[in-house]
Amino acid sequence: MNVLDFFVKLYAPLHNYPSVPMRVLTPFRVAVRYGARLILPRYLAKPSPVVSKPYARIIVSLTSFPARIDNVWQVVECMLHQTVRPEKILLWLSKEQFPNEDSIPQSLRSRQSDQFEIRMVEGDIRSHKKYYYISKESPDALVFLIDDDIYYDTHLIEHVMEAHQKAPNAVICNFGRHIGHNEDGSLKPYNQWCYEFHYCEADDLFFGSGGGTLFRPSWFHADLTDIDNAIRLCPIADDIWLNAMARLSGRKIIILKNGKILPVYSCNNVELFRINMDESKNDEQISAINKYYGKQIF
Repeated sequence: MNVLDFFVKLYAPLHNYPSVPMRVLTPFRVAVRYGARLILPRYLAKPSPVVSKPYARIIVSLTSFPARIDNVWQVVECMLHQTVRPEKILLWLSKEQFPNEDSIPQSLRSRQSDQFEIRMVEGDIRSHKKYYYISKESPDALVFLIDDDIYYDTHLIEHVMEAHQKAPNAVICNFGRHIGHNEDGSLKPYNQWCYEFHYCEADDLFFGSGGGTLFRPSWFHADLTDIDNAIRLCPIADDIWLNAMARLSGRKIIILKNGKILPVYSCNNVELFRINMDESKNDEQISAINKYYGKQIF
């Protein structure tokens, strides 16, 4: 087992104690995060040890912003270290946030190749950049969404592709929850939805796209690339929009066995999911989606 996989797998089972709030880290989680912060950048700076790799016709897509950009090279390296290599890794950046080449760290610019590309786009549609541009450009491609602040183990794409071969028409994800409902059928607040850490196929699944999610954009509802509505209804929650588009299309969702996600350390980190949960922004955006489509999608 390599060092990257060791830390990711070590962190995965370290859930909080039932009496501890989610935002409070247990001592073991703190220790593993600290160790990863010290060791993994050095490990990932070295070339991938696997010379000859199997190949998958998928496109990895992610986005980032200035507060996180200095460490995104580590996420890119996680993809370059995969046991099954992707066809492309595309990083979408806004010209408003990165107006010139010098505003992009050398750690990213130096890694550009036939496999990894930085794509500059006009305007800023925030986290929606992750799926929007690739969905417009290649609607029938197999797209694999990831986030810009997570360490991914080297077998991630391999396991996802194995699941895809068994269920070629399903959305395959590595992180998600069960949509929670009360006894009367009403929707529970988002922060009361239960995580699913085991392999699961169910009608009430909600995937977190950044954990690693495989799909074809053409599978989803035609409104997927209606970016004006996406931004109006879900301004800071691309996952809600993506899940709504999957559910409107009746697409099957499969969650693979997983654990806690090991984050990449950043002293300037801004965690949108904390804002969405702590300020009930997810509930507001889910309500806006249901109201717009005139039915309870979630």
